[in-house]
Amino acid sequence: MSKWKDKKMIVIAGTLTLGIAVDDSVLDACRTMMTATHAEKGCVDYVFSADPLNDHTLRVFEQWESLEDLEAHFQAPHMPPFREAMAQWNITGKSIHRFTVSDSVEM
Repeated sequence: MSKWKDKKMIVIAGTLTLGIAVDDSVLDACRTMMTATHAEKGCVDYVFSADPLNDHTLRVFEQWESLEDLEAHFQAPHMPPFREAMAQWNITGKSIHRFTVSDSVEM
């Protein structure tokens, strides 16, 4: 049985293409952001990861209990420093989508 039955979970998934290689400085900024975000209300999962097939690709995956929780995340105090770090990455491409999920079954 799904724990999300009768709920609408929000999933964010996609990629960022960087003009620089995903290196320790990028991953350190991501780690800091991930740690702070995991403590936020409604955050189920929040991950940035290097793509092992392309050293300029950063994968993004988030799960939120509600759209309201996601919207509050954008106002979190750790967001501005992360945006400053991202400005150094020379982002050349972005493909990130928001999904509203009404059911989930463990596999």
